[in-house]
Amino acid sequence: MNKYNDWQTILKYANEDLEKYGYSLLLTEDDEGYYACEVWKNGEFLDYYAENYWEDELSDLLTEAWHDLLRRLS
Repeated sequence: MNKYNDWQTILKYANEDLEKYGYSLLLTEDDEGYYACEVWKNGEFLDYYAENYWEDELSDLLTEAWHDLLRRLS
């Protein structure tokens, strides 16, 4: 599995897990190739979890964001 598939899989499972709380994570990419991880609740943007990450860092970023949100919700 390549790194793209790794973070895509993590994002899929994170959003399936967070869906029961009405939350989701969304990755956006800017013109320079940096990614931001956005936190959404019930279809509305809440905040950026993190910004200025490269694609090879996304698996760790998404795992951290997912688990951090779960800790805050429990």
